[in-house]
Amino acid sequence: MKIISSAQNPLIKNLLALQKKSKERKKQKLFVVEGKKEIERALLGNYYFKIIFIREGSTNSFIDFNEKISDFIIIENKLFDKITIRSGSEKYIGLGVSKTHELGDFKLNEKEIILVAESIEKPGNIGALLRTSSALGISAVIISNPKTDLYHPNVIRSSLGGVFNIPILISNSKNIISFLIKNNINIISGALTNSSIPLNKAIFNKPCAVVVGSESKGLESNWIENSSEIVQIPMNNNIDSLNVSVAAAILLQYSLDN
Repeated sequence: MKIISSAQNPLIKNLLALQKKSKERKKQKLFVVEGKKEIERALLGNYYFKIIFIREGSTNSFIDFNEKISDFIIIENKLFDKITIRSGSEKYIGLGVSKTHELGDFKLNEKEIILVAESIEKPGNIGALLRTSSALGISAVIISNPKTDLYHPNVIRSSLGGVFNIPILISNSKNIISFLIKNNINIISGALTNSSIPLNKAIFNKPCAVVVGSESKGLESNWIENSSEIVQIPMNNNIDSLNVSVAAAILLQYSLDN
């Protein structure tokens, strides 16, 4: 295998550009993922890799996935530790090939539970939503009016690889609402309005889409207008809001139990 020891190597320069710039990730249709566990989850999620970079002295742990990996390249120890985001804790960096995330890519069934995340800005929150949805076995996550790149390193890291093993769809709210209505999926919005009902009185008729919005702006009016139910999570001690990933977890677990 080839060994890289210079930070001026074009492959290293491109790797750093992909780490830092959403524009480059979209242009090249590539993303960066660090860590053996996360790379394995991507491979098991049927992602392909252009390159797996291996820290000098480390074994190649991906021989069983050769058909999904185009090339392996060794990076000298000091250089690897310099360019990895998790400096000193990982031995592998992968350049994965992005997937498309069109609404038409998803096949529905009668018991569907979908999470819709509306205009979430922080990559860490998106990652946490994907991690929670994957852990609970939710059918899919739809990102509405995205404010950040799905393949942002912080999304991948905070999802613990959950971004790779659950169907993810991306579109604008108008198209998503039309898609849900066309497929007879009940829209359950989490929001505080005059029409909201307590969560323990809500009926989550399946298939359903549980919709959550950003903590600062909430949901667009078109979600409220097209909801079969608008629910709120009862809270105590004068707390009036929850982190979006926590709120989503509560709503999704309730939808699974009812």
